[in-house]
Amino acid sequence: MKPILLIGFLLLVILIGCSGSQTDSNNLRVEIKTYRVNSWVNLMPGSKPSFFISGSIKIRNNENTGIDSLKLLKCEVRQSGKILYVLHPEFMSSVDPDVLFNPGSDRTYSLNLTAGIPVIKALNYDKLVSVDLYLSAINKIARINIDSIFVVKAY
Repeated sequence: MKPILLIGFLLLVILIGCSGSQTDSNNLRVEIKTYRVNSWVNLMPGSKPSFFISGSIKIRNNENTGIDSLKLLKCEVRQSGKILYVLHPEFMSSVDPDVLFNPGSDRTYSLNLTAGIPVIKALNYDKLVSVDLYLSAINKIARINIDSIFVVKAY
């Protein structure tokens, strides 16, 4: 019975050790160098209130390899720690997508939700929002947070 328990314990230790090392290897190493992100609510008479987000983000590739395609999986908009929206805005590079994003280099991307999304009651126009961007490349994922975005009211 003791050998079975010992083998089971060793197997458990090995599996836990392997799963921990895989987590780090699945994190995409990119960082935001500069950004300008805007959010606003369209409150013009005659239209339904809509929430918009757009901006530009300069991202550095900190991987040891080139990135052939950086994708935005989703964009979570939060306010006071609560997720208000999960969006899928356009995410486009200023560089031809066929050009490799080299290690250590920067690239500017635009973020644009052109159609807007209906305003929900939980959105407080007078409080800041934050955005979590989930980026994917080379079978890895990065979550990047941008805080303190004003919600502008457009009448």
